[in-house]
Amino acid sequence: MRKKKVLWIISMAALCLVLYTIVISRMDRKTNVIFGGVDGAYVSSDSVSFSDPNAQETPEPTVNIWPDIDITLPQYSIVNGDNLLTSTFEPEVSKISITNYMYFSTAARPQLEELLQAMQDAGFSVYVGGAYRTYSYQAQLFNGKASQIAYEKAGGTQVDYTDPIYQEAAEEAKSITMYPGSSEHQLGLAVDLYDKSYSKLVYENMNQDFYAWLDAHCAEYGFIKRYPTRKLLLTGWDEPWHYRYVGVEAATFIMEQGLCYEEFYSHYVPDFEY
Repeated sequence: MRKKKVLWIISMAALCLVLYTIVISRMDRKTNVIFGGVDGAYVSSDSVSFSDPNAQETPEPTVNIWPDIDITLPQYSIVNGDNLLTSTFEPEVSKISITNYMYFSTAARPQLEELLQAMQDAGFSVYVGGAYRTYSYQAQLFNGKASQIAYEKAGGTQVDYTDPIYQEAAEEAKSITMYPGSSEHQLGLAVDLYDKSYSKLVYENMNQDFYAWLDAHCAEYGFIKRYPTRKLLLTGWDEPWHYRYVGVEAATFIMEQGLCYEEFYSHYVPDFEY
């Protein structure tokens, strides 16, 4: 009799343990569900539901983590090989204080000046290697590169722009120098920033502390790294020294989420392709 009682107690204890384990495991079965389409934005969600599948429940609220902006404003303009500026486009610009002849958008220049001053305060020697460029100046740069390539292809002989060799050279030049109208510099919102100690445009040989500081703080002044190396296949360019003004709200989101501008822009313009 005593043995049966002991066996009954053991059996009940085992059953209770099994039931307890099942309840606990169901309580712990939660997953992190991504929302908004951006890495790092998670909400905890119960993966097991005991509710009536036929019942009508109030859906969970949708949280939009994207900045509420007007993408049609000039500061958000997209410029690339498929979205060209006309030869008549000329923004209002004014001279950058630490330069002799470099100009930037008058509306955004105060933010650039603050960024440059902050870099100097951090102990860096800043050199502005490129800022606003007119359409005609970009055309000179492009035609010069195309002519150089054509000259080399023709074995050291000058060729006319109607020559097939020149046409081939022009296509090759598009991967080296931006075609007129496709450069953000014409917007007046782009700037190339270097440490004064640089010698050649080889990013690996440049001051990495300089760019680490820029990448960590540029958004505070409304700027983004426009052509990071890891986004080459999306932007078409590898220019990690090229920074673009888009405003603090957009810049903070883009830099924190690790986006390139094409990815950001396409969220607001669904039919945009890149």
